[in-house]
Amino acid sequence: MHRLILGLNFDHGDSSAALVGEEGILAAISEERLNRTKHSADFPSLAIKEVLSIGRVSIGDVTDIAVARDPFANLYAKLTVGLKAAHKLKSGFFLDRLRVHREALGVQGIIARCLGVERSGVKASLHRVEHHLAHVASAYYWSPFDECVAFSIDGAGDFATTMWAACKGNDIHVMSRSLWPHSLGVFYTALCQYIGFDRYGEEYKVMGLSAYGKNRYSNEMKTLVNFDQQNGLRLNLDYFSHHRSGKGFEMITKGEAMVPQLWSGEMEKLLGPARKRNSPITGKEEDIAASVQARYEDVFMNMVRALVRKTGQRKIVLAGGCALNSVANGRMVTEGLVDDAYFQPAASDDGTALGAALYVLHAKYKVPRKGQVSTAFWGTGWTDTAIEKALRANGRPFQKCGRTDLVGTAASAISQGKIIGWFQGREEWGPRALGNRSILCNPSLPDMKAILNARIKNREPFRPFAPTIREEDLSTVFEGTHPVPFMIVVYNVKVEWRGKLPAITHEDGTGRVQTVKREENPLYYDLITEFHRQTGVPVLLNTSFNENEPIVHTPEQAIDCFERTRMDCLGIGSFWLSKEQ
Repeated sequence: MHRLILGLNFDHGDSSAALVGEEGILAAISEERLNRTKHSADFPSLAIKEVLSIGRVSIGDVTDIAVARDPFANLYAKLTVGLKAAHKLKSGFFLDRLRVHREALGVQGIIARCLGVERSGVKASLHRVEHHLAHVASAYYWSPFDECVAFSIDGAGDFATTMWAACKGNDIHVMSRSLWPHSLGVFYTALCQYIGFDRYGEEYKVMGLSAYGKNRYSNEMKTLVNFDQQNGLRLNLDYFSHHRSGKGFEMITKGEAMVPQLWSGEMEKLLGPARKRNSPITGKEEDIAASVQARYEDVFMNMVRALVRKTGQRKIVLAGGCALNSVANGRMVTEGLVDDAYFQPAASDDGTALGAALYVLHAKYKVPRKGQVSTAFWGTGWTDTAIEKALRANGRPFQKCGRTDLVGTAASAISQGKIIGWFQGREEWGPRALGNRSILCNPSLPDMKAILNARIKNREPFRPFAPTIREEDLSTVFEGTHPVPFMIVVYNVKVEWRGKLPAITHEDGTGRVQTVKREENPLYYDLITEFHRQTGVPVLLNTSFNENEPIVHTPEQAIDCFERTRMDCLGIGSFWLSKEQ
């Protein structure tokens, strides 16, 4: 029987759907790209329709549905903690958990209702895959390794906060878990909230801010979180409130993911008054950010060392929201804790939809793996016909270019300091723009970061922009040799290049790098090559194609973003637009 598996993540932020067949992955997309709500936690009805459309199949063709949630995982620990805390928790907490579990168990009926078909039309078998096991599977089954260890780490999922696993062939053997309420993700998020970054998914901002501060609160951070092999990961729970509030790590309200306050009043006794959102950022917040990042890295590195020491295995795969901490990832690689690493591009909860499907395909049905996946282009693509229709409806003059002319025109515009939108091929899977839904600029211009922020991105000035470079040029510019196709590792910029690349060199002399091979993205590779030929600079500044919204999904959204911002040019499919025309 030919297996066609629909993977789902829901009732977490970044709800998503993925479609996997025996020939490999067919499609994957997060709900936010379609409903335009960042980190959407809605049931992924639009994403399900989209991946079925991309795969050119119907729900009746799907043989299996894999949900990245298992209500029965870690059940003893859940019951033990639940009974101890029952007198402190409101009945609504238990009712909400029952609702979530009921949805996980009755997902075929929900899908039928979303697609407007009879329940009998959804014939697929249902599989429940534990949250962190789905994370692990998402990274391992895409990796080049036939044998490795896996490390999944985030705030929480199915009552676990980390997972270690040994992976070989088609099999994943879970070695150990850290359980709620002890969570390195909670530690990081709680301190982000404390310094005023209290919205879902803002941890990356604090990672950027940390480069501006000093590790002045090292002792205080050691008071908050520790790890050793005897006791495992431990929070000092006096300073946190997540285990007492009954709200858990995540709250879902009308499809929006939110995180309740995770720190207790004891935190202010330790660190002083918390910063309110939108109040000025001072040296104190910069130093706390630096101290939080440093402590996170120390604990993360100790956990990786312990895993390597326990197994003797020096190849690792990583997933989970904390695996997006590219600074820690960079240290792990450059300091030689492991010999080789693979990072899932959709490391946060959107990636569990894919991981659940892959786990069912490879671990349960023993379908042979297909080898390394080194591109993230599994979303929707658009034909030139659809793009031209959108352009004509817009009304601005445009020209259709041959491939060589498009690359040359775009490289020339970037070299002149223009900001261009780049909308090509299938869209990326995960939170990073990797050259198909990107805004591109010249990184060698001293004011480009400020110009880009003022004209389009409107971001906090401490947040860096990312460099992208051909893989063969990586070690020329950066102090790193390990390829990073998914922009999930930070390397030091070599000293001689820092002054030449001011727009992508962060305050601490680093850059969050993406490497590009021609066979993975020929058009983007050739654009970088042509820009290098014209300027002598082998790097482009690459940021996501959006303005305080999810990354653009349709040609119409790309054109709208181009028109309402002060973007100079747009390369969309075979077409070129310039506001000078």
